[in-house]
Amino acid sequence: MSKTLRTLCLLAVVLVACSGMKPTVFVNKQYNFNFLEKVAVVPFENLSTDQGAGARITHIFLTELLAAESFDIAEPEEVSKVTQKYIGSGGSALTRDQITEINKTLGVQGIILGSVNETSGARAGGSATIEVTVDARMVETDSGQTVWSATNTEGGRGFLASLFGTGDKSEAETARKCVRRLIQTLVK
Repeated sequence: MSKTLRTLCLLAVVLVACSGMKPTVFVNKQYNFNFLEKVAVVPFENLSTDQGAGARITHIFLTELLAAESFDIAEPEEVSKVTQKYIGSGGSALTRDQITEINKTLGVQGIILGSVNETSGARAGGSATIEVTVDARMVETDSGQTVWSATNTEGGRGFLASLFGTGDKSEAETARKCVRRLIQTLVK
């Protein structure tokens, strides 16, 4: 095999290894997202073993959504007050009547519900590997239908990090990247 061909093969392997996973996304093609003016973000459910992960990811999600400047956001304290009587301090199940009530109280066209499925850290060869998985979905308040849903996982030990021992990111950096990629599928 020629030197040029070996170099091209190595480059192809590196590019594939660096590409990572893409979020899994559902978007209701019939829904007109231009009608969304204000949304409520319900505190994310924590399904991980990391206490406090739900609250941390919810705060990151709110900040990243505000930074995207696509929607007005209902005040988090108001959202917590209204939704806590329906789903307690965690969970993502709301009935059609509860969604209508939230809409009346907060004046939102969409409700974003989510869960933190995993926040884990492992040590390998003296460096930490952080992985974060977040699910989020938006329910339109008039119909009660899910109009957007996405799942994303970020982190893990990439090819270059494994090969050269580089690329360690903190849990906060990994969580921000995970949430940012989720939001990019919503506010393109």
